[in-house]
Order: sequence, then C-alpha cells, then structure tokens
Amino acid sequence: MKQLLLEIDEITEAKINAAAKTAGLSTQQWLQQIIDEKTVTTWPNSIKALSGTWQDAPYAEELRAAEGKDILREDF
Repeated sequence: MKQLLLEIDEITEAKINAAAKTAGLSTQQWLQQIIDEKTVTTWPNSIKALSGTWQDAPYAEELRAAEGKDILREDF
C-alpha cells in the first residue's frame, strides 16, 4: 500500500481528528472514506435501483392537447 505525505495546518488537523472521532474511525480510516467518496466513478446501487421506477413526464404537446386552439391575435 502506498503512503501519502500531506502537510496541513494545526486547525485543519484538529478538524480532521474531531470528524474522525465523531465517526468512530481512525484518522486514516476517515480520510480513506472521504477519498473513496470523492473519487467514486459509478452511481451508487441505491440510485441505480431507481431506474424505471417512475413514469416519464409527458411532452408539452401531450399536456396541451386538451386545451383547444389559440385565437389569432391582433397586429399592432
């Protein structure tokens, strides 16, 4: 496994440590999780499962079909 050297300021370090502790993870695990989330190249399965679960929206012509015809307007 590769190692990465990252120079950060003390405030950022404190924020990372606090977020990792809140998540119940080590700093390394938390950073790995963030990197994985931000570099994902596929849709999550929860999104893929939505495919085909709703009807397509009708086109404007279909929506306006029962409205009748517009009248001609006067020229200026």
